Amino acid sequence: MEEEDVMDDRELVVVFDAESDVQALLYRTMLEEAGIDVVERQLEVPWFEGVRWRALHSQLLVRAEDAERASTLVREFTEAAEQGNLNVENPEGLP
Repeated sequence: MEEEDVMDDRELVVVFDAESDVQALLYRTMLEEAGIDVVERQLEVPWFEGVRWRALHSQLLVRAEDAERASTLVREFTEAAEQGNLNVENPEGLP
């Protein structure tokens, strides 16, 4: 069973567009450690159809009821990262 099938009973909302697989992993981990289920949708360019490992970027989706909290965490995490204030002791990475 694919991960998206597990959450298909509820509407999924995009909360983050990742520029790379590493960025997607970082944000996905932060959201999961905050207790939010996440589905990663890798986006592919048409001429690489079916070559998932060559995805140019991906989207992180969460359940609609988790979207507001997830968006807030993403925004705060991004701000902390840009300021160099990530706290590795805090699973949400927030100061």
